[in-house]
Amino acid sequence: MQKKTEYLAPVEPPADVPDIQRGNWLALPATDPVVDYVTETLWDHPQRPMAWEVARLSQAAYIYRESSAGWALVAKFYAVKTGSSAHKHAVHEFEAIRQAQATDLAETDARPIEPLAEWRGVLFLEYVRGLTLEDTIAVRRSQPGELSRALEGVGQFLAKLHGNGVRPDAAPDIMQPVSYAHEIVTQLAKHGVLQDYPIACDGVARLIDRWAANPAMEDFVPCLNHGDATTTNFVFPGRGGVVVVDWERLKVADPAFDLGRLMAEITHSINQHGGSVREAEPFMRHMVDAYRQGLPVDWNADALIERANFYRASSTLRIARNGWVSRLDRTALVAQAMGLLAQEF
Repeated sequence: MQKKTEYLAPVEPPADVPDIQRGNWLALPATDPVVDYVTETLWDHPQRPMAWEVARLSQAAYIYRESSAGWALVAKFYAVKTGSSAHKHAVHEFEAIRQAQATDLAETDARPIEPLAEWRGVLFLEYVRGLTLEDTIAVRRSQPGELSRALEGVGQFLAKLHGNGVRPDAAPDIMQPVSYAHEIVTQLAKHGVLQDYPIACDGVARLIDRWAANPAMEDFVPCLNHGDATTTNFVFPGRGGVVVVDWERLKVADPAFDLGRLMAEITHSINQHGGSVREAEPFMRHMVDAYRQGLPVDWNADALIERANFYRASSTLRIARNGWVSRLDRTALVAQAMGLLAQEF
């Protein structure tokens, strides 16, 4: 009888003390379990580490740095996200990154982040120092040309991931994204800006169903998708290139999914950082043009970009669920999504 593998309880992140909340480094004792693991397993310097410190990137992700050498890595604590099943989910993302790396992205100046190890529900990743796409959007006016350059890199990366990650044995499936779009509308009707507006809800639902009924929506070969193409998941190191993070939602789907999601996120981010939807359009088209140029020559790029409008609309509705977005902006997002869905395909 095969012995069942036993795993220790998932490790929790450091206590969320005020210093970490303010974005400062917090000194750690050598007895800290993560410090002990990293020192014994991942530390590759000839001398023993002197002192460790930690800073928070997000609720689940922390930077661990050896203060004398400046060597650092990222620890992503899945216990925060998935509780007792942290090990399974951490391993899943580790394997997802390896799957993305196997698509041979050498032709682009972009790559997935390097996974280092998984231990007790913690995924260890290389630390990449640089601005995210969200940061680049925020400083676009003080750094002329940088946002366009960044969007070119992102578009080329997604094109290569999709083109090299084709899965011809997978069947196209439009019902899952259609059901998800309907689910978002239901949530907006129950708890969001569409509450008490049944006519608007019915109108959005009908537009979603009209897209779903079009046979052209399933006229694609499924491929690997990043699955969470948002403006915070693309990092631009100072030395150049693009490093792509957060691969936990990697999936096989219509390549238009990633493209449409990112189109919605770019538009919303520019609007939130002192711009407007009108300002966002040429930036977004620049990214789409770079994406188009990187696609395999035998793909129907026009049809793909048309389908992306559906995913852009559903992702725009998804953003409209966020309570931290003003009610006026959430209402505008719903109107924007309806305008996209009303377009002919």
